[in-house]
Amino acid sequence: MFQRALLAVVTASIVMMSGPVAAERGCGSRGGPGYRGPDGRCVGWANIGRVCGSPPTTRCTAEAPAADADQAAAFSSTHPRKPKTPPDPQ
Repeated sequence: MFQRALLAVVTASIVMMSGPVAAERGCGSRGGPGYRGPDGRCVGWANIGRVCGSPPTTRCTAEAPAADADQAAAFSSTHPRKPKTPPDPQ
């Protein structure tokens, strides 16, 4: 009895793993600039210039580049973000 249950679980696991794999979404598929950074993560609009440089292909890989990603990289590399300051405790 136990062997049949174990066989059923193993068979079900194999069938589920061998099914079609959903396509992975690349960088830019959710509205980002479409570049993958040196660390392997997608780069956002706010830090594309700092992470990738200008042009973005300097240090990043284009996957689905947005039309204005070059302009954003040039702007954000010359205009660094201000660090967040914690609110004053009262």
